[in-house]
Amino acid sequence: MVIKTEEIIFKSGSARQVSNKPKTVCEIFCYQPDNIEQMSLGSLYIVAELSLVKDCGHLNNLLASLIKREYYLYPERGAIKSFRSALKKANAHLADLAKQGNPEWLSKLHFICASIAKDELLFVQTGQPQAYLARENHLVNLGHRIIPDSGKPHPSKIFSSIVTGKIETGDKIVFATPTLTELLSPNGLKQILNSNQSLLDVSDQIDKIAREENRIFPLAILLLKAEDDPPLKQKIHTAQQPRKFITPPIDLKEILR
Repeated sequence: MVIKTEEIIFKSGSARQVSNKPKTVCEIFCYQPDNIEQMSLGSLYIVAELSLVKDCGHLNNLLASLIKREYYLYPERGAIKSFRSALKKANAHLADLAKQGNPEWLSKLHFICASIAKDELLFVQTGQPQAYLARENHLVNLGHRIIPDSGKPHPSKIFSSIVTGKIETGDKIVFATPTLTELLSPNGLKQILNSNQSLLDVSDQIDKIAREENRIFPLAILLLKAEDDPPLKQKIHTAQQPRKFITPPIDLKEILR
């Protein structure tokens, strides 16, 4: 099984940004194993939104970097233990950040983290992001399986309820920031995902809907689709082609550590 991806990110123009509201940043991070030892851990996906508050502009990138590094650090632990360890590391950082002052960012962070290793999906979220799985003629809201904490969550327990499940060939998964609901209803999303369109066509259709309705606002959408492994001949041909690697921005502090 292979996982195909498409990313959609909309950014509000400065003319449409309300002056008395903080800027909202949406970001997508996709990580793949760096070596053969990490192959058993599969891929890691993060979709994040943060309304910027003082001294927190780096938070999305830092959390993604912490989670990625810890997840792939000791592959022998397996996916579930590595995932839990990565979330523990992220929780520890958020707890430390909260001790430094008023945790205003707590109600402004919307964050999804998921891994797919073979056919196993691990998923966690905080805030109000959107997560759906489309299978055959059904659309499942993955976030509904997470039991919300009563009141405000403690900073050290931001990432706690992990959803696990099996994915199948043909499944389509959507991870998005909260404003997806302003663009598409669940029924509208279901119709698009259950069509026979390719992932690229689905991405193009969502982009077209947003622009035709002039509904451009901060929004990040990560589309995933589980497909069968390509035939051996195609694998050999692909392996012979020069590979291109696209990496997210690298924090210089992380390199110098």
